Amino acid sequence: MIKKEVSREVVSHYLVTIIWLELITVLKWPIGWQLVWLWLGGLAGTFLLDIDHLIYWFFFQPEKQDSQMAKVLWQKRDFKGLLLLLGRYHDTHLRLIFHTALFQAVLFIFSFYIFTSSGSLFASGLVAALNLHLLKDEWKEYLEKKYDHLKNWLFWQIKREISSETQKIYLIAASLVFIILSLFI
Repeated sequence: MIKKEVSREVVSHYLVTIIWLELITVLKWPIGWQLVWLWLGGLAGTFLLDIDHLIYWFFFQPEKQDSQMAKVLWQKRDFKGLLLLLGRYHDTHLRLIFHTALFQAVLFIFSFYIFTSSGSLFASGLVAALNLHLLKDEWKEYLEKKYDHLKNWLFWQIKREISSETQKIYLIAASLVFIILSLFI
């Protein structure tokens, strides 16, 4: 069951990234070899945010049971086991550094800089994939009506009550910002 769920999660993240890459490719450029860098950056960045879970296990909550199991799997270099463990416990990981509204705002600013100034298609693909990963996770939680869970991991730094309606407005605004930023590539 967990293996199937992890596979579904991996496929869904890559699917979102590939759809975005195809749209950008069709809308923005004549097809050429330089787009390989955009695609490689997008594919590389798709799961970069999940480093957050390693930080959680090894630095912020090393005493938890799943953290102890993660440490053993890491020492054995059993990355498949680590991925399965993540699939089993990721919903219990709250207050992650990179899965917050504050980080998302900083990421949008950084993305604007990369998209408009760097000229690196690899970097553009990488930061776009980071944005897509976060947006996909946020919308998944919201659409599954896990408002309290979303509030606890996305808005934990905000010291006031966040309603489901406010979450919806935030998600729509964040999605629109990403779409507008994508036009700058």
